[in-house]
Amino acid sequence: MEQISTAESTEAAERASLDARSLASLTEVSRELDSSYRNMQEQVLRLRAELAISRSARLRELAEKERLLGRLASLLAVLPGGVMILDGADTIRDANPAALDMLGEPLLGETWPQVAERNPELKDNHGGQRQLSMSSRPLEGDGEQVVLITDTTELHDLQAQLGRRQRLAALGEMAARLAHQIRTPLSSTTLYLAQLGRDDLPAEQRTKICDRLAGRLQHMEGLIESMLSFVRGGSPQMRPLLLRDVMTALEAVVRPTLPAATSFTVTPIDDTLSLSGASEDLIGALANLVQNAVDVAGDDVRIELWAGATSHNSLQICVRDNGPGIAPEVLPRLFDPFFTTRAQGTGLGLAVVARTVSHHGGEVRARNRLQGGAEFLIDLPLLDTAATCGGAVVSSTLNNAERANA
Repeated sequence: MEQISTAESTEAAERASLDARSLASLTEVSRELDSSYRNMQEQVLRLRAELAISRSARLRELAEKERLLGRLASLLAVLPGGVMILDGADTIRDANPAALDMLGEPLLGETWPQVAERNPELKDNHGGQRQLSMSSRPLEGDGEQVVLITDTTELHDLQAQLGRRQRLAALGEMAARLAHQIRTPLSSTTLYLAQLGRDDLPAEQRTKICDRLAGRLQHMEGLIESMLSFVRGGSPQMRPLLLRDVMTALEAVVRPTLPAATSFTVTPIDDTLSLSGASEDLIGALANLVQNAVDVAGDDVRIELWAGATSHNSLQICVRDNGPGIAPEVLPRLFDPFFTTRAQGTGLGLAVVARTVSHHGGEVRARNRLQGGAEFLIDLPLLDTAATCGGAVVSSTLNNAERANA
């Protein structure tokens, strides 16, 4: 009995100890749960605060976007230019009032080709009263594009008015210069005519006066012809020409007009070189260069004219003189219309030369020579048929070009 009582006491003690440990464990778990709950409550409160701040910021952002959208819609509504949105199939999905006014209804749901077809003002060759221009830009995303329509009628009218005013200004300047240039030879002509009216005038003196009178009249004719050549413009009628024939005709035109003390030399021209051009215009331009050399070089002027191939598809004509050369500040403006450094000059001779060369697909330039004097270089394209000539001829001509440019 005593042993049974001891065992029961031990078992009871163990149960008591186990209960105590279980109670302690439960107490610890309870404390941890309580701590976790408080942490979760704090996190929930913090998240609620952050969410409230984010929601407030989002609402402000949405309100700002709505305000901007409203402002953009108002701007599009009052914009003087037409704005349309086209989808990937070129169907108009949206349009502002200006687009409706310019292009007419219906627009929404119509395709752009249909709208363009019924509005010929969008075409460049339209000759009506209204002019419209169109430009488009792709939008990022689903293939849409924005189309801008602008009424350019006023701009076209202003450009036309400006063009007319510029032409009138050029015409006025030309008329003023022509009147100024003609006044001097006209005064001389009047004096010569008054002298011819004298009954006691000797026949020899009468002949001299008639010669001078003819010279003054030729001078006035040259002034008028320069003005008309510059004003006429237009492209000349081109035909195949042999360069040698052009130079031969130039000599026939120029030599009789040169002063007696003038030396005019033309180098031999290769008889295989040809170009496409207007013979009279080329001769007139080259004669202008020769006359220009005579005018600036003074007495005992020496003029050299060289022409030949510079490559297999181009040729060059060079006019040289032994005059005083060209001032450096004058070179950039040498071919400008109405620019002249001579009191009796019209400022049109070299401008006509530059325009004639340009019409023939070439270029003209001027420079001073190291030996003294000036030279004008005209580069023109050769005809394709010139390429069929023998290689020795082209090579020889190129060698001549190198020697001439030395």
